Parts: sequence; C-alpha cells; structure tokens
Amino acid sequence: MKTTILSLIILLITHCGIAQNYKYGKVSKEELQEQVNAQYPEANATVLNREINTYYEYKQGVGFTLFKEVLERIKIYDTEGFDWATKSIKIYNSGADREEIVTLKGVTYNLENGSVSKTKFNDKDLFDLRQNDFLTVYKFTMPNIKKGSVIEYEYKISSPFYDIDDIDLQYTIPVKREVVEVRTPEYFIYQTYGNPQSKLHYDFSKDSREIDITLRGRSGLGTLAKFESSGKEDQTVSYKENIYRLEENNIPPMDVEVMVDNLDNYRAKSIWELAMINWPGELPKSYSTTWEAVTKSIYENDSFVNQLNKTSYYENDLNAAIGGEGDPLKKMQIIFNLVKSKVRWNKYQSYFPGEGLKKAYNEGVGNSADINLMLVSMLRYASLNANPILVSTKNNGIPIFPTRYGFNYVLASVEFNGKLYLMDATDPFSGINLLPDRVMNWEGRLIRPDGTSEGIGLYPNYVSQRMKYVQAEIKGDVLEASVRERLGGHFAKKYRSRFIGTETKEQIKAIKTTISDVHFSDYAVKDLDNLKPNLSLSYKAESPSMMENINGNLYISPMLFFGHVSHPFKSDKRSYPIYFEFPKSERYTVNLAIPEGYEVTSIPEGAKANLANNLGSYTYLLKQVSPQMLQLSVSLDINSPIILPSDYEYIKAFYNQIAEKEKEKIVLTKI
Repeated sequence: MKTTILSLIILLITHCGIAQNYKYGKVSKEELQEQVNAQYPEANATVLNREINTYYEYKQGVGFTLFKEVLERIKIYDTEGFDWATKSIKIYNSGADREEIVTLKGVTYNLENGSVSKTKFNDKDLFDLRQNDFLTVYKFTMPNIKKGSVIEYEYKISSPFYDIDDIDLQYTIPVKREVVEVRTPEYFIYQTYGNPQSKLHYDFSKDSREIDITLRGRSGLGTLAKFESSGKEDQTVSYKENIYRLEENNIPPMDVEVMVDNLDNYRAKSIWELAMINWPGELPKSYSTTWEAVTKSIYENDSFVNQLNKTSYYENDLNAAIGGEGDPLKKMQIIFNLVKSKVRWNKYQSYFPGEGLKKAYNEGVGNSADINLMLVSMLRYASLNANPILVSTKNNGIPIFPTRYGFNYVLASVEFNGKLYLMDATDPFSGINLLPDRVMNWEGRLIRPDGTSEGIGLYPNYVSQRMKYVQAEIKGDVLEASVRERLGGHFAKKYRSRFIGTETKEQIKAIKTTISDVHFSDYAVKDLDNLKPNLSLSYKAESPSMMENINGNLYISPMLFFGHVSHPFKSDKRSYPIYFEFPKSERYTVNLAIPEGYEVTSIPEGAKANLANNLGSYTYLLKQVSPQMLQLSVSLDINSPIILPSDYEYIKAFYNQIAEKEKEKIVLTKI
C-alpha cells in the first residue's frame, strides 16, 4: 500500500514538473527541444499559447476605456517559419481620439549548449506604417531567430472607441492552446458572429459578475462619465459585467491553397458588432443597422458631402478640358483623364478625404477619397449622373454585416442609358470599367444623394483577351519560333502596371515556359506607356529542347513551350473559392513548317471540354493545312472570376484533360 501511494506521489510530481506553464516568461526546455508538431508534422511553426483579453475599465471624468491585451508564444521549427517572428499591431484614430500601445515586450528563447538563452525585444525596433488617415500599423520583428527558437511577446492597447476588432481564432499554422475573454459593461450590447465563410465555428461561454467602482465626491471639476457622485462624500456604485470566454485546444491550421483572393476571408474568427448602448435613465441608442443606414450616415457626414459640393477650384480647368463636347461618354473620359493627370495617389486608402479635395487638386497629391470624390464632383458638374461607391479593398476583407468600418476605399461611378460605369483615378493604367486589382473584391455599395444605396458587383462583366500568333520552323537541331502577342483589357493593364519603367531583360524573365533552355531575342513592346485598348509584344525564341530526335523521327509538342503541362490543382479537395481574377480568353495559333524530307506520321486528335454552367471551355484542333504546314488552334476560356469549391472536382478534371492533351506530340518521319 505504501509503495502504491509513493508511486502515485512520484507520478503526480512528475506530471506537475512537465505541465505546461503559460505565464509570460515561463518557456520550458521541452518547448525548445520540440522539433516538430506531432499532429501536424508539415507545420513550420506552432502557436503554443495565445491569449486575448478584451475588457473595459471605468475612470471617473473619462468614462469607459476599452483595453485589449495579447499574449502569444510561438515555436519556430525551420527557416520557413521565421516569418512568424514578425508581427503587426493595428492602431486606429479619429480626429483627436486615438488608440495607444500601453505596453509592449517580448523575448526570443534559444537552447544553447543545453541552457536557455534569452534575447529581449527592443522597442526601438518598432516601426510604424501609416495605411490611411485612420489606421497606422506598427510592425516589429523578434530578435535572434533560429531554427528551434520560441518567441513570446505581449502587448496592451487602450482605445477610446467602443468597437471590438474581429478576433482571429485560426492561423495557417496549428494552435495548441487559445484562450479568448471579452468582458463588457451591461450598458454595451454586442451581437457576436462567427465567420460564415469558415469551416470552423467556436462558441463562447457566458457569465457575469458585479463590478464596484468608487466615485469621488464632487470637486467642481465636473465629469464626462455616465456615473456621477451625488454629494461631497465618496460613494460606491456597481454595474454588471458580462463575461464571454472561449478556450480551445489543438485548433487546426487553415488550408494553404493556390489562387485564393484573400485567405483572411475564410479564417475562423469571432466578429463583434456593437448593437446598442443602453445607459440607465436614458433612451437606448441603437447601433444595429442596415446598409442603407450605414451609407446614409457616411453620405451625410460634413467632411464627405461638403467636399462633393465644392467646385470653384477646378471649374476653369474643367470647362477648358470639356470645351463644347456634348457626348456624355466622351465627357466622362475627358474628366477621368483630367483627374488622373492632375492628382497623384499618395498610397493612402480611405473613403474620407484627407486634407481636402481642393488642397489635393492644388498640390497634386491626395488619398483615394480625395481623388475619386473629386472625380464624382467633376462628373456631376458636367451634368452626369455620378455617385460614389464604397469599397472594401481585397486586403481589407469582405464586410459580412452592415458596418461603416468594413469600408476603406471609394470609387466613382456614372449611370447612363441603363449602364453603370466604374472608375478609379488613383491608378494611371486604370480605365473606365477597368479597375485596379486591389478593389475588385466581390461587392461595393453605391450611395445616392437621396439616401438610397445599392450593392454593385466589382468584378468585370467582360472578357479580357490574350492572343498568341506563332510561326515555327526547324533549323538543324533547333526549333525557332517568331511570336506575336496581343494583350487586351486586364491582361494589358497588369502588364503595364508591372513592367512600365523596367528593362527588357526583366520582361523576358517573366515569360512562362515549360522548357528551361529557351533563348529569347528581338523582344519588343508596343503601346506599353499609353492607354490604348491593346498592348502588343513580339520576340523570337529558339531551343533544341522543343523537339526530340529519336531514331531519325522528330517528336514535337504542338504547343512548343506554351503548354499547360502542369497545373496548380493537385489536391484531392478544395476549401476556398478558386480566384481567377477576371473573366479571360486565351487564344493560341501555331503554324509549324514541316522540314524538307519529312512527312507527318501522327498528330494529336482534336479535343473539346466544357465546364458546367458556362464557367469555362477548352478547344484543341490540330490539322495539316498543306503538305509542308501544320496549324494548331487552341482556346481556353474562363468566364467567371470566382469558382466555388463545390465545383473543384470539375475544375481539376478540366485542367487534367488540358495537361494530358498538351503533352501529346507530333511525329515527323524522314522520307
């Protein structure tokens, strides 16, 4: 019996000795010695512990202040996991009200010669990056990162605002332990939601407790708070604090998939919406809202609508530019070009003007709202039916519920003859209905002066084309090809945005090939630096690897080095929508001269494939048009920028069929 009790005591002592200690600074040797996540061995890092504590504190004369505390401990297994040593903190401001980083500290732990070494984070290495007029991102990187490091940091933010940020519950690496607690006064009523686009959903437990606060006797200084002492003596008042808590272990990592618009859209998260403030003795103030209410509140803001109504600063320039032009579409283009030529974007994203439209016009620089609201104002001045469209950019996510904080950008629009024309004058290579990639994010919200609003799709409803024309011939042991390409729509815009001002060699490097030893020459581009509908380029290519000589027979891929011999759809399942950017059509015409002394023995058969619901199609046709010439015609059409994961098996089979077909070869036999 004594032996049994002693064994039990030893077991308990041993268990307590290796039990995880999640307090800051209590990193163990066992954590440093861990070489892989046993459950997810492919992970390059693991969140060992993550704690988020959001709560309110009351201060007499100030009122309630919102605090957010974050504690995180991460294990890094290899060099690919080093990115997890860099962190960002978002800080918001509105006028004189501003969030503040109250505390920030961190330590990197390493195991050196069997001992734990510590390298402290120096807050001098904290860098601020202003994103727009209301948001600054502070970034820091933990020091002395190595394979096997454990990093730990914690910070605290104070906020004068009552809006609780979305709380991420999932990363692209596994999370061993996560604890989230949100404590709110009874007067603030929040609606909570999970992300409906995530596969994972977690529920918070709910509890409450009484909080006592002491109010000082009246001092003659007054108070800004909702509690007020009724006399000269100190007194104690109390309120109920609602407590929401979530504790989860072994949260799986998000799937990392190719061709995703914004992975954050599909992350498990907790979304908090302030629905109502109900102070005792006052009528409740509702914050639950509709899109119409959101857009109405934005449109009626003085700094928004007043800017639209000012015209004096541009009238002379605009009248001179328009002249006697009466065609509405031509006027629209003239005004669009005028704004792009007059004001340069300062890279700040916002739907509220920065320093004001007049100042932006006179100084030639402004944020996205300065530029595009100025465009709306000018279009209205020219008697066009123009209105702003509120947008959330791709990196800002998708506003799932009605909220003004879901938007961070604004576009200009014109309604004419039953059609809607969208414009963004921040991008020098954008056009009417040719938007920058950053704003093509599901849906925006058009707002009109009468208070009505409407959801507007932001993806293009037209097809962008890319066409390749190739003349190929065999010279000795080398296959040579002369290539001409024509890029239209978003293909042309992307090329211009990427390569304007670059050297030719950089453009050549970007040519996608299925063969490594292709040599390019005579590269030329036409209409790179203008906004013509199409951009053209030409070059010559040669390689001995575009054909094989086996026992005197020549084996040639009809697609030369352009083929889709591989594709990104390798996994058995798909979690997120497939993002194709924009509707597109690609055409290939290849003319291959048959060399003297050879005849065609075998050519691939034609093929045709279609995706359901007109999502896409593929055709492949190879024919001998003369005794000395083969001609290949290939077309690939993708008609939707977003294809749902429910259609993944069809997309995968579609691209498998394309890849197999384009591996097939022509056989030429010596006569």
